[in-house]
Amino acid sequence: MNNMLTKESLKDLFIKYKTVLILAILVVVFTWLRPVFINPRNLLNMLKQTSYVAVVAFGSTFMITLGGLDLSVGSTAALVGVVLSMLLRARISIPLALTAVVGLSAFLGWLNGLISVKGKIEPFLVTLATMNIYRGIAMTLSRGRPIPIVAKNVTNAFGNGRLGIVPTPVIIIILALILTYYLFKKSKYGFYVRCIGGNPEAARVAGISVGKIKIVTFTLNSLYACVAGLILASLMNAGMSDLGSTLALDAIAAVILGGTAIAGGYGTVFGTVGGTLIMGVLNNGMSLLGAQTPQQILVKGFVIIFAVLMSNMFNKTK
Repeated sequence: MNNMLTKESLKDLFIKYKTVLILAILVVVFTWLRPVFINPRNLLNMLKQTSYVAVVAFGSTFMITLGGLDLSVGSTAALVGVVLSMLLRARISIPLALTAVVGLSAFLGWLNGLISVKGKIEPFLVTLATMNIYRGIAMTLSRGRPIPIVAKNVTNAFGNGRLGIVPTPVIIIILALILTYYLFKKSKYGFYVRCIGGNPEAARVAGISVGKIKIVTFTLNSLYACVAGLILASLMNAGMSDLGSTLALDAIAAVILGGTAIAGGYGTVFGTVGGTLIMGVLNNGMSLLGAQTPQQILVKGFVIIFAVLMSNMFNKTK
């Protein structure tokens, strides 16, 4: 009897803390292979390079908990960088340029939501289309060429600056985490998102405006993508139409690794942080080992499949 209880407890612990376990194993392995991995400077650099994925992953936590996927966030981020660079190049003031790209992002997200809700089309299909549309607009505006950001204040604020030894993108992650946790766990909006993801019909009967919440979630997700676009463009010192091509998939992978249910209804903000860190540790650790991008993508794919399979296996045997 005690053995059975121990096995059940171990299964529960693994399911609850699988993200932490995977992260700890990766940190130990990479530290053993390359001790420089654990150097504080390297860890801060890893967080800096993972910042834009983390921000988009926070937005995707709402979307996936709601029961949908937004594939257009990478294209939105690229378009934000291109438009911001063009506005600054045209001598538009920094506050006005930033206001314009925030407004543009909100509109693009709202449009995604409106088409999905009013057209009764799955979010995956809507954003698969707008992913190409928004990317196409970015490529048309930039003519496929990088547009340098002429305002160093912008690139320092979102990408290359520091507060002491802490890079500004890391500070943005912390602020985004605080905001996300409040919205997801403490606000009525977060409660409605979880209700709709769990059972849309029951939520509708309970008086929740399902369509409105979905449109708000698309809009919010696009605003997160806007912040990621500002970070990406600042890190590159230019608006580029090909930035963020894998951003949506990286963010979705981080959210799923963190334990958010792909079918909707359940999400975890701190799990998303853990999932993002797993992606960052993999990228950084493999780079230190000399692995090229194709090998990094391959290994990330295997880690994601392993995590999901292990979780499903333990759930089935409970």
